[in-house]
Amino acid sequence: MPKLTHWCALLITAWLMQPVAPSFAQATGSGAPAPGIGLTSDHKRTIYREVGNEPARTVPDGSQVAIGAEIPNSLMLNEMPVSVKDQIGLLRDFKFAKISDETIVIVDPAQRRIVDIVTKADGTQ
Repeated sequence: MPKLTHWCALLITAWLMQPVAPSFAQATGSGAPAPGIGLTSDHKRTIYREVGNEPARTVPDGSQVAIGAEIPNSLMLNEMPVSVKDQIGLLRDFKFAKISDETIVIVDPAQRRIVDIVTKADGTQ
């Protein structure tokens, strides 16, 4: 039985470490998870309300803004506010940047990859 438990743990770990697939789909309804890290519409409203007033940063020409895309080193990332991390625990390891089109990108700072996107429309639904 211990070998089976070990293999199950390895399979679960491998599954959890799969990269996030690029997608522009958004959540529907107030509780439905969206592609990315599973933020609900309520989560996205909270994020936009808390960090939507941050100064926008310019994304270099040719940079892709999509889930799974790598962000350039020149784009400065901000710490997620404690108030947001307290409400949405899954954000504790991520940073964010607000970009010029009123979009907030949630980023895995270790890989500098976009793991989710919050638009102004998400924040006002």
